[in-house]
Amino acid sequence: MNSSLHTYLREKARHGTPDFPAGFYDIRVPWDYQDMPYHWHEEMEFTLVREGSVRYSVDLTTVEVRSGDLLLIPPDTLHSAHQIGEQTCRTNSVVFHLNLAGLGEEDACAERFIRPLREGRLRLPPVVRPGDPFYEALLSCFQRLWASRDGETPFRELLFRMELLRLVLVLWEKVGVPGESLPRRVSHPYEEKLKLALAYIQEHYAEPITVKQLADLCGFSQVHFMNVFRQAIGATCIQYLIEYRLALAAAELQESDRPVTQIALDSGFQNISYFNRSFKSHYHVTPSLYRRRRA
Repeated sequence: MNSSLHTYLREKARHGTPDFPAGFYDIRVPWDYQDMPYHWHEEMEFTLVREGSVRYSVDLTTVEVRSGDLLLIPPDTLHSAHQIGEQTCRTNSVVFHLNLAGLGEEDACAERFIRPLREGRLRLPPVVRPGDPFYEALLSCFQRLWASRDGETPFRELLFRMELLRLVLVLWEKVGVPGESLPRRVSHPYEEKLKLALAYIQEHYAEPITVKQLADLCGFSQVHFMNVFRQAIGATCIQYLIEYRLALAAAELQESDRPVTQIALDSGFQNISYFNRSFKSHYHVTPSLYRRRRA
């Protein structure tokens, strides 16, 4: 991965730089992750599956994607990704703020075309596959956006902005209905509560976290919170917490030479033996071997 998983998973992460708020991620499964925990960000995400297949959950709906498929993930949308069995996969993702389109908040064009996209009111298909009506137009947009990852590209900002506007046009041409009022996105009834819990885990993963803390944060009883979380996320909150910590530890093992014990502690595991057992159970190798195999 060309950017830390720590950054990729954070709700308020900065993708790119203030002058060019776009992140470019070349991700290999299982080398960069086996399970990408649920997360979200205010930027839009545009992904091309280069090789293999992987399972995504977008807006709490699961879909399997394979080589050639394109994913469109609107801003503030919960999403995750998971390896399918022993299958490998490689994806390229561009994560960008729609402000890069260069249209101000008071601009009538932005109000009409950008705001609905940012608010999820333009109903995008989560996956566009080869052969779909506007696949080729979207693929062209992706390839040009991806090409701008090179910071030495002349007129990079202008090229990215031009292609982003082209992307918005393609989406409106194929998905939007001219002249019709777009409805607000219908979200999961507990989406905001779930985001509160997930955001708390993201901020405090290195500290002890209890089910009661998360339930109180959402204003639920512990039993109700656990049921809501499991039904929506597909895992208990404790399972999610452990997987989140393991994912960050695995990324750190690849990206640094820091001692395994320190990585475990910084990832929220106070018991090193438990960390080693959990890591081996999840990744099927010890942390030390994982570091050597993925070097």
